[in-house]
Amino acid sequence: MSAFPALIERLETEVLVDHGSFDLIDDSGEQDAPAGGDWLSPGLPGGGWLSAGRNMITVVSASTRHHVAAVTVEAWEAQPAPAPGWADMTETSVILDSGFLEINPLVDGEDADDITVGGAGAYRVRAYVTGRAELQAATPPPDVELHGVERYLLQIWPAP
Repeated sequence: MSAFPALIERLETEVLVDHGSFDLIDDSGEQDAPAGGDWLSPGLPGGGWLSAGRNMITVVSASTRHHVAAVTVEAWEAQPAPAPGWADMTETSVILDSGFLEINPLVDGEDADDITVGGAGAYRVRAYVTGRAELQAATPPPDVELHGVERYLLQIWPAP
């Protein structure tokens, strides 16, 4: 392995944020929802916006308003260097049964993009977000769907 970890795979997509959140799930096993939190309220207890349970990563938006967020997911061979230019960053751990994740909107009928982050095992997730304040301040008419105001980068690598 080189001094700098290699990027294995990168997925850039958009996800419909409904009910204030979206998930990344590994369908190879049972998903355990992250502990705590009212998923209809923006932010997790203590002000967090990222949480994980077995086979499941939940990202909580700054708003319960229906909108489309820009999401980039990166799979790394080891812990990557911090990404510059993001407003907020947090980390968590997750156990995956297969390492195959679907970016899952909480709306039936929506197509889910996917990425393979590796095999079964424990992973670290570093997530970045920008646009949260702008999303909260936005007041378009109810029939106007906001696109790309909130933007996320999730970096995933095997836990040491």
